[in-house]
Amino acid sequence: MSFKPILSAALALVLVGAPLSAAAADDTSFPGTRVTVASERSFDQVTDALKSAVSSNGMMVMAEVDQGQMLSMTGLRLKATLFLVGNPTVGKQLFEQDPAVGLYVPLRVFVYSNADGKTSVAFDRPSALLGQFKNEKVGMVAKMLDEKLDGLAMMATR
Repeated sequence: MSFKPILSAALALVLVGAPLSAAAADDTSFPGTRVTVASERSFDQVTDALKSAVSSNGMMVMAEVDQGQMLSMTGLRLKATLFLVGNPTVGKQLFEQDPAVGLYVPLRVFVYSNADGKTSVAFDRPSALLGQFKNEKVGMVAKMLDEKLDGLAMMATR
């Protein structure tokens, strides 16, 4: 059996899919989905403030992924940490409606510094991610989570 046709087909899919991927990454493709809040504070100040805000607002940091450290293995120097945040009680309400919400819950909050050293907090609106479930209860919880993440980002960056 030859793998050439399979590899050619896979390469064609990758090449054909490239413009779609580029469009999907553009903020204007999904208006209102991604929120980015810039800060004058340092990366460490923002990450510390985010952790504090999360815990003082009824949520918890469930995981912390130091993407900057991982990328340093490639020679890229970047301050970037992904936080998974949530509340198990709220998560239970969502999972009872549809376990597939686990693809988006806990929520992802990304803190990073750009090339100029400016730190930002970014996240996707839960209502945009969870809206695809077309479930009234999930939608109500997602809107509440939108407000919660907006508040956490403001507390972390100010």
